[in-house]
Amino acid sequence: MTDDAASQVIKAEQDRIQCLLDVDRDTYDRLHAAEYRLCNPTGTVWTKAEYLDLLTTGRVVYRELGLTGDVDAIVGTDVVVLRYRCVIELSVDGADIPRHEAWHTDVYTNASGTWRCVWSQATGIMDLPLATP
Repeated sequence: MTDDAASQVIKAEQDRIQCLLDVDRDTYDRLHAAEYRLCNPTGTVWTKAEYLDLLTTGRVVYRELGLTGDVDAIVGTDVVVLRYRCVIELSVDGADIPRHEAWHTDVYTNASGTWRCVWSQATGIMDLPLATP
């Protein structure tokens, strides 16, 4: 069950990423729970409807969004938590956000046999110099 659930949810996350790039409304609706929330790197929280509106109106346009390594999964009975690094390049309200890496944490729940993302947290990765003692 654990490996199977992890594999199913990782595949769902890959499909979810692709639907954000393609602005595929049907896949978006299928893979996002009604109560979905995204906390983006600025700390702004978007609901499922707000995020879809931003995508479909072109206010948010992903130019690149993809995994850069392995996906870690914590699997419970009806909950799976994913964590991974990804590369992102996008524009928000016409402002270009340059290509950068981020950590993503996504929480999926199983409702009636379908895994749906309920929470996403994206944290930008900044390469800062180490402080010298």
